[in-house]
Amino acid sequence: MNDNNEVFPVDMMVGEFEDFIGIWKNFFPAQLCDEAISKIDKIFENSAIVDAETGKKQFKHGKLGRHDFACVLNDYDVRLSNTVNDYLKCCLTHYCREYEQLLSVKLMSYAVKAQKTPPGGGYHEWHYENASYMSSNRELVWTIYLNDMPEGEAETEFLYQRRRIRPQRGMVCVFPAGLTHVHKGNTVFTQDKYILTGWAHKVQ
Repeated sequence: MNDNNEVFPVDMMVGEFEDFIGIWKNFFPAQLCDEAISKIDKIFENSAIVDAETGKKQFKHGKLGRHDFACVLNDYDVRLSNTVNDYLKCCLTHYCREYEQLLSVKLMSYAVKAQKTPPGGGYHEWHYENASYMSSNRELVWTIYLNDMPEGEAETEFLYQRRRIRPQRGMVCVFPAGLTHVHKGNTVFTQDKYILTGWAHKVQ
């Protein structure tokens, strides 16, 4: 990762690293979390959404497999998505310094996926992020949680690590995209869950 133009000096960052899962609490500013939530709501409020058979092809149980709404933020707000990438770059750089083998791999993350999950929704099927040929160049997964969720719902759950990460506003999470980190999104019960997410891809 290129360290130029960091929004926060990586040498001063404090992260938690366990099970190859990197976590930075309160890193993405609250003001930007609120701005992103407002933008996501406006995008979906002004869209013609057809959701009758969402996920039926990929998820054989339909909404019991996955139910949420997603778009690529870059298509709607270039300034905000560029700001997200500035903060994200710091976390990815810090992660690569922690696991130094990654410093020999050229990585790039550009697309910012904005996701809103309503009560009753979630990504309930166990999966990993580079399982198909089309996604095989995904090296790392990242998520920025935009709002706090009550304990016992909406966690990112990791199968083999036996861990659940509870969404907290401003928290950034980075983990490997491969088989070792099979995961799912647990059910949302009480309020909408908002995240920004994406992948750091291997590039030539």
